Amino acid sequence: MAGGLHLRLVKLSRSLKEIFKMPSFNPRTDTLTKPSQSNRAFSNLTGKASEDFNALGMEVDYSRGANLFIEGQHPQYVFAICTGQVKLSVTSAEGKTVIVRIAHAGDVLGLSAALNSNDHEVTAEALENCQVKAIRVKDFAAFIHQYPEAAMETTRCVLQEYQVVFNDVCRLALPSTVAGRLANLLLEWTKSRTQSRMTDPNRMIVTLTHEEIAGMTGTSRESVSRTFQEFQREKVISVKGSSLTVLRPEALEQLAV
Repeated sequence: MAGGLHLRLVKLSRSLKEIFKMPSFNPRTDTLTKPSQSNRAFSNLTGKASEDFNALGMEVDYSRGANLFIEGQHPQYVFAICTGQVKLSVTSAEGKTVIVRIAHAGDVLGLSAALNSNDHEVTAEALENCQVKAIRVKDFAAFIHQYPEAAMETTRCVLQEYQVVFNDVCRLALPSTVAGRLANLLLEWTKSRTQSRMTDPNRMIVTLTHEEIAGMTGTSRESVSRTFQEFQREKVISVKGSSLTVLRPEALEQLAV
């Protein structure tokens, strides 16, 4: 991976930490990782806080390929995904693009940039037709200052985002081989599905193209296709159409070291 892009990812990771410098607040099996209702952001709010959150913002439809926001853009909205998937990517000065995360229904995007009044560090692009709730930054800030439970949920969301970015940096920087990076990615997907209490966490419908998976692992589409074929020959995974099953997770763990 290009050195410039690695620095961008590290910078993104550090920027998430800045959230803790802000003042204290006053008292689908058809996706890779579909969160349960209880894991959706702000779903645990009750009473007036829940009513006011539901009343915030407006619902907006985005078609596949449309941008919710782009790198370098000043944040105007916080986006809560209602349906669909959104890919978050960063691009180096050399033009190298890496997908750092796939966000799903229930995720909230743009929090760290909005709360720190910094420009967006990533580009958010609809991976499929999506419906999102767009909440003006000033309205969201007023909401979390009014409700301490909402401020706590915001902190949880940013902590979760930081953990995802940290995992991405490790996946891209630590394994020295393409097989190792792909193994890490597959293990992340199965772990996330386990945490979301999927019936069969080792089986998933992969809606990403090999080009997009290459963007998540810092390699080329050809290398992804070739490595997946090797995994199938060695019966590490099974692929039938868009359905992928991890047959030997222990083999992936050895490659990911």
